[in-house]
Amino acid sequence: MSQLQSELQAAVRARDFTGLRESFRRLPPSEIANLICRIHTDDQALLFRVLPRELASKTFEYLPRDEQEELLKSMGHDEVAAILNSMADDDRTTLLEELPGAVTKQMLALLKPEERARAVQLLGYPERSVGRLMTPHYIAVRPHWAVREVLDYVREHGRDSETLNMVYVVDDRGLLVDDIRMRGFLLAPVGALVSELMDNRFDALKATDDHQTAINLFRRTGLFALPVTDTDGMLIGIVTIDDVLEVAEAEVDRLYARWAELDAKRA
Repeated sequence: MSQLQSELQAAVRARDFTGLRESFRRLPPSEIANLICRIHTDDQALLFRVLPRELASKTFEYLPRDEQEELLKSMGHDEVAAILNSMADDDRTTLLEELPGAVTKQMLALLKPEERARAVQLLGYPERSVGRLMTPHYIAVRPHWAVREVLDYVREHGRDSETLNMVYVVDDRGLLVDDIRMRGFLLAPVGALVSELMDNRFDALKATDDHQTAINLFRRTGLFALPVTDTDGMLIGIVTIDDVLEVAEAEVDRLYARWAELDAKRA
C-alpha cells in the first residue's frame, strides 16, 4: 500500500474532508481514479463526494466500467445527474450502452433535455459508426448572414465549439450546404454575405459511415474535422481526426490480441 493511499484511508477514517479535498486538488483525475479503485468499496462513494464537481466528472471517466456502475448505485439522483450531464458524449454513450436496459432508462431520465436528446441519438447509431464519435459542438451559420453577424456569433458561441477552423453553412431546414474556413470570414468585408463566400463544395460523412470510411476521407481532405450528416443531408455533428484515430488504434489492438490468442491455441 502506497503512503498516499494510507494517508487517504486515514483521512477517511478521521472524516477529514477538508484534508481529503486539498489532497485531491493536487492530483490529476487519472491518479485520483486509480486511488479510489484501491480504497475499500464502502469508502469509495465518500471519497468521490469530496471531489469538486468538475474534478469528480473528469475522474469518473477514468474509472473502470464496473466501478462506475457501483458508484452510480451508491449516489443520490442529484449526484448522478451532475456526473452524467458533465461527461463527454462518447464516454457517456459507452457507459449507458453497457448498463442494463432498465438502468439506462433511469440514467437518461436524469439528463437535461439537450443532453438526453444527444445521448438517445448517439445510442441509436450502429457500433463502430461515425455517429458514435461525433460531437454536437460546432459553428453553423446561414447563407443570408453578413460576415459581421458570423463573427459576432463565433465570439458568443465559439468557446464551446470543438474547432473554429471551419464554419459550416446550413439552410433553413438545417441541411448542410457548404463549409467555409474561418480565414475566409476574417479576410472578407464585414458587410459581405455568407452566400458570397460560398462555392457549394464540401466533404461530409454520414452518421452511419464506419471508421475506415472516415479515415479515408480524412486522408483525402487533410482536414482536422469533418461534418456529419444524417441520411437526408442534415448537419447533426462533426467528428475530429483525433477521435477517429483513437478508436481505430483500439480496434487494431483488439485485432492483434485476437490473432495472438488464436496463434497460442494453434501452438
